[in-house]
This record gives sequence, structure tokens and C-alpha cells, in this order.
Amino acid sequence: MKNIVIETYIKQDNKYISIFDFDGNIADPDYIEGALVLSINGVSLIDLSMYDYIDELWCYLSEGLSLIHEGKNFSCFFPDQPIEVKFICLNREVRVIVNCHEEVKIDVDKDYFLISMSNHARAFFNRLMEIEPSSKESSMRIISCLNEIKL
Repeated sequence: MKNIVIETYIKQDNKYISIFDFDGNIADPDYIEGALVLSINGVSLIDLSMYDYIDELWCYLSEGLSLIHEGKNFSCFFPDQPIEVKFICLNREVRVIVNCHEEVKIDVDKDYFLISMSNHARAFFNRLMEIEPSSKESSMRIISCLNEIKL
């Protein structure tokens, strides 16, 4: 089974709005609050309760995608939460591990994971540039790195 659900939200007035539906103003461009939802083959790895600075989180995860593409392992913590994310290379698969209150992990096809995650990351950064023009330089740099992931 290959099923990856990825959703990104911006937090505004204590509500989560899909970044693709968001049409407000970012209150503080240096600290963009939001959340990521990541579910792989029915296993929930990241949910709305794990909110943080969403632009920074996607920067970290994008770096991880580049490392996985190169066959290297990746580990980081959320920008402002004690939540750990790991991507471990296993030949043709990636083991995705998220440790919040407990460790949750799943193995997924490496190419499918890279395609799904990098496509969403590019869409996220393209949308971020539309709603927060001050993010253009850093977003373009990350998109350029994501474009190096070729399968």
C-alpha cells in the first residue's frame, strides 16, 4: 500500500487554515505558526497537536529530503518543540520516525516518499512566497535544493 497524506496549515486566531486556502496576513513573518499533518499508510506520524513554526519546519524537512536522496540519514527536532523526526535509509525504503509522546515509525518506499514530500514542500514554499513576499529569497533557495531531487 502506498498512501501518504501531507497537509500544511497556518495558525490564525487559534484556527488552522490550509496554507492553500489561507488568504490573510501573516502576523509575524519571522515566526509563522502552523502545523503539519503527515500520515503514511494509515499511520499518523505528525498531527495538528504538534504545531510549531511551519516555515522553519519545512526548511528542516527539506534538508532531510535532500540527505535521504543522497543516501544519508537525517534527524532534527521541531524548531520550538521537543519533537524529533528521523529519516533512516534502508536500501529502497525510508524508515520515518517521529518521537513526540511516544515513538511512531513506519517504513515507506523511498522514491514514493521523496516524490510526495518534495512535491508538497515545493507547493508549500511557492504558496508561502505568494502570501508572505518577504520569504521569497529563502523559499527560492529551498525550492532550488528540492529541484535537485530527481528520481
